Amino acid sequence: MEINKKSQQGGDHSVNVQAENVTVNAGLSIAHVKELALEVFEGNFYKLAGIAKETADERAREITDQFLQELAEKNPEGLKASEDPDFQHSLFQAQKEYARCGDKELGDILVDILVDRSKEEQRSLLQVVLNESLTIAPKLNSTQLDILACCFNIAYTRRLDIANAQMFLEYINNAVLVFADAIGEKDSNYRHLEYVGCVSIRTGSRDIVKILTQTYKAIFCKGFERDSLGEIAKECPNIWKVVIPNLHNVNLIQAGGMDDETIKTMCNQNAISEEASNKLIQLNNQNMMNQQEAIDYLKSQCPKFEKFLTDTKKTPFKSLELTSVGIAIAHAHSRKKVGFDADLSIWI
Repeated sequence: MEINKKSQQGGDHSVNVQAENVTVNAGLSIAHVKELALEVFEGNFYKLAGIAKETADERAREITDQFLQELAEKNPEGLKASEDPDFQHSLFQAQKEYARCGDKELGDILVDILVDRSKEEQRSLLQVVLNESLTIAPKLNSTQLDILACCFNIAYTRRLDIANAQMFLEYINNAVLVFADAIGEKDSNYRHLEYVGCVSIRTGSRDIVKILTQTYKAIFCKGFERDSLGEIAKECPNIWKVVIPNLHNVNLIQAGGMDDETIKTMCNQNAISEEASNKLIQLNNQNMMNQQEAIDYLKSQCPKFEKFLTDTKKTPFKSLELTSVGIAIAHAHSRKKVGFDADLSIWI
């Protein structure tokens, strides 16, 4: 009798396999995906010659490496997307456009869009929009990209993490005004954005100051005396739990929520009656900065705000409506340039 003993040991996270013939497929590797991507590029890009070909090939490798690095960090499961024909086409689109111009800013945006695209396995609206964005983004220059991002950040987003005046001013300076120099450039930029399908220019106009004062009410509250809450507090002592020192004058108070809905939620959580909640909101609203006071405050705290406000009034910026593609490109540009962090699916 012949006895054949087999034993094995494995460490943490290892896979033990025992058989006469074994084939192990551990999934796609980054190296394999890179090989596929460059093969697609080589087989489909224009047949250039000399230095132009060398430059194009180098740029294709550069954007492919950048994409794979970010994919590994943000969506490693997306490696399998490289076997999908539609995604290969999207990747080639990004390679092709970057190979043509080598613009680093464009490359960053294309990579950001590609990483988001790798998450969409089904033919959803978001997938369609991202595919289209890869085609449209290369048709825009840095000025037009900044116009999109500025409009997106001030008119389409609401920063829920803002807790005080300093954080609000940092948002205005670092997420809005950082793009504002582009607003007063040639009106032809706006016509081009409309032509490529990123925006529509409507007949109405957007009031920038009104948007800010309504979205971030707490920042523009002038506060009121503690005595003003006397009668309300007698009926509902918990009202003091949702009141904070005024953001501009520590001798006064204001409701703690950023807007009316937040104040209502806070009151509800603290068992404050609806009547007391409404009285607090009314008191808060009676002590808001008027339009001119809000403008003066923003000008005093944000050096570039005065020019920004002037430019918005004299250009089509005040009438911009972003399309789904415009939002996707603005989102990618904001994420790359100022570290904007929110999922695109919120808007699309």
